[in-house]
Amino acid sequence: MVMAGCAPVARSPKVERALSDYFVGNIASAKERLIPLANKTDEDYVLNNLRLGSVALTDYDLQLAETAFYRAYEVINSVKVNDPARSAAAALVAEKLRVWKGEPFERAMANFYLGLVYYMQHDYANARAAFENSLFKLRDYGEGKLREDQYREQESNFTIAYVMLGRCWQKLGEEDKANDAFQRAAELRPNLRGLADPRVHEQSNVLLVVDFGTGPEKVTRETYSLVGFAPAPHEVGPIPPPRVTVNGSAVDLRGFDAPPIDLLAMAQDRRWQSIDTIRITKDVVGTGLIAAGAYQGMRRKPDYGSAAALIVAGALLKASSTADIRHWETLPRTTFILPLRLPPGRHDITVSFGSSRHLSQTWKGLIAPSTGDATYYIRISRLYSGPFVWPPARATGLDVALLPPESQPQR
Repeated sequence: MVMAGCAPVARSPKVERALSDYFVGNIASAKERLIPLANKTDEDYVLNNLRLGSVALTDYDLQLAETAFYRAYEVINSVKVNDPARSAAAALVAEKLRVWKGEPFERAMANFYLGLVYYMQHDYANARAAFENSLFKLRDYGEGKLREDQYREQESNFTIAYVMLGRCWQKLGEEDKANDAFQRAAELRPNLRGLADPRVHEQSNVLLVVDFGTGPEKVTRETYSLVGFAPAPHEVGPIPPPRVTVNGSAVDLRGFDAPPIDLLAMAQDRRWQSIDTIRITKDVVGTGLIAAGAYQGMRRKPDYGSAAALIVAGALLKASSTADIRHWETLPRTTFILPLRLPPGRHDITVSFGSSRHLSQTWKGLIAPSTGDATYYIRISRLYSGPFVWPPARATGLDVALLPPESQPQR
């Protein structure tokens, strides 16, 4: 019983197949598998919608991505999801019965991607709100009388949201607020002053948002009641800078080729964690009950009934202390924001990392508008390098109203 209780929480076979499809580049199949899971209102509702949002965004199905990320956003920001009955069941039986709402860095990324989808559709007011929500007052774990008023009030160092917030304020005609957002990004990350230059964003008509690497994984450590995040940044090495070529010519990325964030590092930072200690208490108490039961059974006049009861109670309590290691598997390690100024029309663009040709992605016919800007999302994957032709066949929610007639996408 103890051994069974100590096994980490596993993903369902349906989720495993969907994630496998996603990581090998079978995006359409992954999306089809995740849609029914994301519609099911269970304890994995938020997580499955975030998984679906990632897949839909990679597939340029912006309408579905918006729906999925917004569903997750609503529950993440709700304070009545884990009601007393569900919280009690999570405490006494298994933490996986609690509705998953993610670690603070996962919540920040959920808001960021929702804002990105709005921004790609030129809905700058809603994008601004989402980016702001990823920056401030990240709710801690737990609800109910003891913790309902506990907030994390500190400002985050979530640089990518500051940069995108600055772009939103520019689009909304609020130059002072835009400059404040860019200045804050530069203060937090002085090596990104080039990326935080308002003039760069005013002049750009193409924005590449590039996800690179694999995000942190929640794992058990020491005992199955303690969790942590792996790998640490030093275990996998530094993030390589991106290289961009447009129509075969290299683009100068000096000033904004450093990674704005590193989710592996953020996951190690306790400011971005919310670890519930109740499982540790249950583990310790369960061990004590088992020891007490063993003592009852080994006394000179053993009480086998009491011993058995204590051992079983301790085993059940230890079984319920198994750590919840659910996490958002489709997160990247970092997200680059690359503003470009290109001649209006179609362009072939390649984004690459390091010397491996497998860490690159090529798009043919990406459009640089004559007015406004166009935002393109690129998820770097070894098995998803292209070349791809713009626009994707399954793309939805794309606004081409700002594009010149000669550059309108042909389906």
